[in-house]
Amino acid sequence: MSRADEFARRRGALQIRGTVQRQRMEAALARIHADVKKFERGVAMVRRIRISPLVLGAAAALALGLGAGRTMGYIGRAWLLFNSLQRLKRSVLPSE
Repeated sequence: MSRADEFARRRGALQIRGTVQRQRMEAALARIHADVKKFERGVAMVRRIRISPLVLGAAAALALGLGAGRTMGYIGRAWLLFNSLQRLKRSVLPSE
């Protein structure tokens, strides 16, 4: 086998190894990107809600005073109202 043949064989092996490494890196980056997207959605949700401690205290007092069943019903209605108002606000007000 000549030196040129040996170099060609080694070059081909390195190209294959580089391709495999690139594919593994792309797969790893895709998993990391998916995890970062989940984190970003969570942060966006927290920023969007911005629940004050006073509201949390009032909700706890309501839950203790009314009982779990009635409280969950009121929470469901309040959540529906909140989401409806948010949608209405987005449709009426110009986007920032």
